[in-house]
Order: sequence, then C-alpha cells, then structure tokens
Amino acid sequence: MIVVLGASNDDVLYFDRVLLNRKEELILNKFKASTGTIFNQEVLVISGLYSSALTSAVVTYILQKHYIDLVICVGRCFGLDKGVTTGDIVISSSIIDTNIDLTSISNVGLGEIPGFKREYKVQNDIITYLKKGIAKRTYVTSYNAYFLSTDNLSEEATRLIYQRKHVFGISDEKIVVDHNSSGAALAANIKDVPFVSIKVVQNSLNENTKVDDYLKVLERYIDLGKAVAATIGDIGRNDVLRGGQF
Repeated sequence: MIVVLGASNDDVLYFDRVLLNRKEELILNKFKASTGTIFNQEVLVISGLYSSALTSAVVTYILQKHYIDLVICVGRCFGLDKGVTTGDIVISSSIIDTNIDLTSISNVGLGEIPGFKREYKVQNDIITYLKKGIAKRTYVTSYNAYFLSTDNLSEEATRLIYQRKHVFGISDEKIVVDHNSSGAALAANIKDVPFVSIKVVQNSLNENTKVDDYLKVLERYIDLGKAVAATIGDIGRNDVLRGGQF
C-alpha cells in the first residue's frame, strides 16, 4: 500500500477522485482516510495533517496498522530563495526539521534529535520515477529541492530559517519550506519505509499570498496528481518497492 498525505483536502482531492474501489477508514478515531486502488496499486489517502508532529504520529499509526511500501507527501510549499517561483513543482532531495533546536542541552546540530538523523535523504530511484511521471503526463518541469519543515511561519521564524540555512549545509540548492514533510520522513525512516515530498510552490516566504497564486497552485495540483498517479502505476507494474527497500 502507498500512503498519499496532505495538509488540506485540496492537497489530496485529485487522488480521492481517481481512487477505485473506494472505502473510508477512520484513523485514530479522528482523521478520515480513503483507501482504494490506483492502477491496481493499493493506496491510502489522508489529509488534515498540518504539522510535523501530528504527521509523525498519524503516519506512525498507519505504518503500524498497514504494510506500507511508500509515503508520499503532497500539497503546497513556500520558496525560501529566488530559485523557485509560484507554480513550480519541487521534489524533495532531502528533508530537515527546522522546529528542533536542542543545541543548548545536547551535543547535536540544529534540527537534529539525539540518536536520529538531522537530514532525511530521499532515495534517488523514487525521485527518478516521479520525474518520469511528470515528463510522461505533463509539460511541466520539476526541480529537486531541499525541504525545510517548520510549524511556525511567523515573520520572525522565517527570518531565522533564512539566516540559518547555511547551518544545514545548503546554500546553492533550491530551498522550500513546508509544515509536515519532516514528520512523515521521521516516521517512515524509523520503519525503514521509503518516503518523498512532491509539492507545488505557492509563493516566497517574504511575499503575501495572493488569490491568483493559490488558484495557480490548485491548477498545478492536477499536473502533480497525474504525475504521482503515473508513478504509482509504474511502481505497481515494476514491483520496485519491497519492504521499504529497492
């Protein structure tokens, strides 16, 4: 089974609509999930996961209850530099949780939980399959990007993220910020399950959100949905995922 998760219902609406043999499942007595098939591959679709902590808890529960081959985080994100613009589709090469700062009480780097990785790298094969899906089903160019996850997008918090980006060892790469990717990455990594985020850039962090930007994101969701669905089909036909390992 493949998990597709998002923050809002808009994030996962495309996948809900293309599910065949659709059923509903209640997760943790609170979150409504849809299960079914896409290209004969079992898929679970869930939304309402707005924070990394919440996402980590829900994904952990799902991984305990179901045999999961891949966790895909979809939705929108925000550009941290001029390398990405509104409507761009970005695929995570690495994911870092910027909420975490235990540097003052433990001998760890910024963004690191003691005993865990600070940076969660995505398997190259998954990125390759997604890029093939995008090229096959759309005319859109996709980009690899660093994903920095934070639950706090206040002006002060985002300024600190921008100032600290060099601390994470990134400078020239395309960088985006979202709310929930690191929670999915942490839970999946513990269970040795592959994970990836593929999202649409809404606007830069230092820009006010405009209605036109969000409408462009919703339009691009269709392209993203087609690409992910094609990838799910390819994975099912080629049987490339086996217990979290290629």
